[in-house]
Amino acid sequence: MSEYGYRSSGLYRSRDGMIAGVCAGLAEYFDLSVFWTRVVAAALLLCSGIWPVLIVYVVAALMMKKTPYVRWER
Repeated sequence: MSEYGYRSSGLYRSRDGMIAGVCAGLAEYFDLSVFWTRVVAAALLLCSGIWPVLIVYVVAALMMKKTPYVRWER
């Protein structure tokens, strides 16, 4: 369960991500470390010549919805 009080069942962008929340959302969905997800993304970015990974990242940021809020009721 995350700090917002939900257990996400889908793939969402994280609300507390660094740029657009794509890496944090992927890490949360696959239950990985956010640090290592970002390291892999940065390595792919540098090894691929920047544009392919940058295009995939932007498309993912546009297609993925932000993590929904769930209201707590007492």
